[in-house]
Amino acid sequence: MLIPTPEPTELSEYYQSYLKEYNGSDMLKDLIEQRDATQKFLQSISPEKETYKYAEGKWSIREVVGHLSDTERILSYRALRFARKDKTPLPGFEENEYTLHSNYHVRTLISIADEILSVRNASITLFSNMSEKMMEQTGSANNNPVSVKAMLFFIIAHQLHHLNIVRERYLK
Repeated sequence: MLIPTPEPTELSEYYQSYLKEYNGSDMLKDLIEQRDATQKFLQSISPEKETYKYAEGKWSIREVVGHLSDTERILSYRALRFARKDKTPLPGFEENEYTLHSNYHVRTLISIADEILSVRNASITLFSNMSEKMMEQTGSANNNPVSVKAMLFFIIAHQLHHLNIVRERYLK
């Protein structure tokens, strides 16, 4: 099933800021391709760079990749709830607190890459088995109305955003 990118009007102002990161036309296909490209990219990072922080107070590469895994889990959970017409408003999450209270800083990047691969495979299974009607379902997350399709968009765009930062600020 082809899952097109949401129209800008379907996205909250916050999500619209990620339109510059991703403008694909088939999100499910791109979700799969991104999985493979991300694994290849993470395998190319030398062990010496895994704990590098480009500035005081910033996350290491390990922590960035862990953040991607945490965020995708949360967004997929939201998508599942909304696809099942659960109208319970869902809270936001504090990414800095999640990272602070994780153990990503002591795990190897290979271990975290394995985790993000598992999370992505679960997301692919989830979204590939949703009907078009399910993709259009909406709910409230972090006090904003959002659709299942917007959750998928943000999973892809958010990962592109952070991996571009890794390339530009951590690996140059």
